[in-house]
Amino acid sequence: MALGVLELKRSTVSVTEGIRQNLDNQKKSFIQPFFSTMQWVMAGNDSEGLRYATIETPEKYYLKWFEESGPHACEPNPLDRQLLQVCAKERFLELIHDFVVFDAGIKKVCRQNQYFGVKASQEFIRRREGGMIWHTQGSGKSLTMVWLAKWIRENRTGSRVLIITDRTELTSRLRKCSRGSMSRFTAPGAAAT
Repeated sequence: MALGVLELKRSTVSVTEGIRQNLDNQKKSFIQPFFSTMQWVMAGNDSEGLRYATIETPEKYYLKWFEESGPHACEPNPLDRQLLQVCAKERFLELIHDFVVFDAGIKKVCRQNQYFGVKASQEFIRRREGGMIWHTQGSGKSLTMVWLAKWIRENRTGSRVLIITDRTELTSRLRKCSRGSMSRFTAPGAAAT
């Protein structure tokens, strides 16, 4: 069962060609059934590094993984560095299990800032400390909250999560993202699990 696919290109061929090939491969007229179990779809080359997304993600939404420290951060080849950082067995399985979500029926994977924000929050929660994650507009606050709330519910016995929003539209979006992850939402301005 395939969980990820990687389209590699020569360093003289743009990564976008690999992304387009992956998108073409997902069409009914080609090998669409192969992608039925796919979680991460990747394309890369030695000069541009790695781009990733999930099935049926339009080209403009493919992401790049940035990790300045930790294992493999000194690897000079950008493709090798990013593959080692993303596809190390333990991390890859964690990304699939904890950082894939359906948002209004669209499968989405995390950006590296969301992954590291949730990981840092987990450490604060383990130590029973408070904290804050600063996000800008469009940086993925809602999905970060869903992934963190899911982790709390799975790893902290007897825990409850209360998310207070300032917009009914945001509450509705969180409700759609969290189906299966969180048991219930209450009131237009509050989401509780």
